[in-house]
Amino acid sequence: MSGPIAVRDAATTVLLRDKDNGAERGLETLLLRRHANHVFGANAYVFPGGAIDAADRDPMVAARSQSGVANSASLGHHELAAPMAAIRECFEEAGLLVGCAATDCEPQQYEALRAALNEQSQTWPLVAEALDLRFSLDALIYFAHWTTPLGPPKRYATRFFAAAAPAGDALCDGYETTHTWWARPGAALDAYARGDIELMEPTSATLASLCDYTSVADALAGLAATAVRRA
Repeated sequence: MSGPIAVRDAATTVLLRDKDNGAERGLETLLLRRHANHVFGANAYVFPGGAIDAADRDPMVAARSQSGVANSASLGHHELAAPMAAIRECFEEAGLLVGCAATDCEPQQYEALRAALNEQSQTWPLVAEALDLRFSLDALIYFAHWTTPLGPPKRYATRFFAAAAPAGDALCDGYETTHTWWARPGAALDAYARGDIELMEPTSATLASLCDYTSVADALAGLAATAVRRA
C-alpha cells in the first residue's frame, strides 16, 4: 500500500497587461495550456508556474536579488525561493523575464539558454550569470496560497504572485506548455463555462477576482492591499 502523496512547494505568476486596441480596452492575463501528457492538469489553461527547486535558493541567485515582495512576511522561509521560482518558471514556460532584465544579447543566445534550462542541461544560477540578471523582487505581489486537496496524483502548496508583464512575446516551451493566450479574465471564464477550455479551481478563482479590476495598476494595488488568500 502506497503512503500519502507528498505536498511539493510551488509558485505561480499571474502576468497582467493593459489591452488598448481601439474599442477593445481592459485587463488581460497570460494563460498557458498544459501539455496533454501531463499527469496533473493535462490540457488545462494555467498561469506560468511550477515546483520550487533548490536552485531558487542558491547563494548566486540570492546575491543578484534586491528588494522584497509585497506581503513577503507571509512567505516565511520561502521569502526568496518562492518569488524566484515564479520568475524562473515564467522564463522556462513563457520565455518572459519578470522582475529582472537581461543584458543585451542575441535572441539565439537567449533562446538557447532557455532551452538548456528546460532540458536541465543548464542551471538557473548559471543562466542568471550568463544573462547578468539583477532581480527586483518587489515587482511581484504575493496574494494567494493554494494547496491541492487529497485525491489528485500530485499535490502542491502553491504561492500565487501577480506582476506586470514585461515587453516581448510570450512563447510556449513545447515541453510543458503548448499554447499561449492573453485572455480577458471574463472571456476565459466564459470559455470555461461553455466547456471550451479546462481550468483548475485556483485558476478560475483567480480569474474571477481579476474581473474586479480594469487595469494592471488597479489590480496590483488591490492585490497588494488585501490579505493573502489561503485555500
